Amino acid sequence: MSQFPGLPEGYFSGRGINHEGQNFTGSLALRRITGGYLLWFRAQGDRGEVFHEESVLIAQNPAGGLLMTSLNTNFPGLQTFNGAATEMGLVFSHGDTTTLEGFRETVTISVKDNQVLGYSFAWAMPGQPMEARSAVVMQPTATAPAGCPLSF
Repeated sequence: MSQFPGLPEGYFSGRGINHEGQNFTGSLALRRITGGYLLWFRAQGDRGEVFHEESVLIAQNPAGGLLMTSLNTNFPGLQTFNGAATEMGLVFSHGDTTTLEGFRETVTISVKDNQVLGYSFAWAMPGQPMEARSAVVMQPTATAPAGCPLSF
């Protein structure tokens, strides 16, 4: 996976804000697997409500680019994203982000000092412009978050 910098394995947690201005705790687990990474993420509100949860695979596609697939609570079925390494980090896009047609989404994973993870979402419904909608910055934690299906 020389296409992009290595991602730090482990458990991460931090505070974020979603598209409705609600604060949440972001919990993330990231594990290197054969040929890629397995990622699990949950955004949970202060009253225990789950705003978003997903299980993700990240790997190179056969042409050498990046591919991300996601099963998540906010999209029906398997969502696929094409990606690239940029100065912002790993940026994955679903749909044609250059138009106002259809649902579009961009997910960015950033790494600072090889341990702090940023996880952010920009998206738009048909007819809307793309906008940053949700973001969280997370620090490493020693233990798995409750409900996390990944163990190390």
